[in-house]
Amino acid sequence: MKMYEKKMKRRLLYVVLSGTLAAGALGGCANPQKSGTEALEAENYEEAEAQFQAAADSQDRDEAAAGYRGLGMTYYETGDYTSALDAFQQAVDNGAEQTARLYNLMGICAMQCGDYAAALEYIQAGLALADSSGSGDSEEADVGMIQEMRYNEVVCYEQQADWENAKQKASEYLADYPDDAQMQREAGFLSTR
Repeated sequence: MKMYEKKMKRRLLYVVLSGTLAAGALGGCANPQKSGTEALEAENYEEAEAQFQAAADSQDRDEAAAGYRGLGMTYYETGDYTSALDAFQQAVDNGAEQTARLYNLMGICAMQCGDYAAALEYIQAGLALADSSGSGDSEEADVGMIQEMRYNEVVCYEQQADWENAKQKASEYLADYPDDAQMQREAGFLSTR
């Protein structure tokens, strides 16, 4: 499994939480989103969790969605993928903007939890968002993330022993990324199935 997000932590925090900061700026003096984001960037996960939980408990739906997004990132960074996935789902349920990046994170969390069927659904939803025009997802040009999602799509099919779809997706992937040695090995493995 590829985890492009770990390599892009600062950028990821900015993109995923930028809506959090914007929502918090409208809320007045107390700004748990901003404090949570600062704590998360400083790797003070306990403080980040407390701040984002305060936002998630808000009666304002946008603030709650932003709080859940922040909680998801906090849990993701600490490796608590079950809690991260739950928080990201709560963010979506509270009206958070659905982006390819958010669905990629949800897919990675589900993979880390061993739920490859759910991971595949999240990844495919994210890929559909990235492919759709006018999706509102400003991250469409993030080629590395799209490549990661497509790679993980193959892994999800493989983990479910859906060899035909895994072979097809691996072939499509290699047509677009022919120099990926890791996928070349995967394709070799899949050819024996």
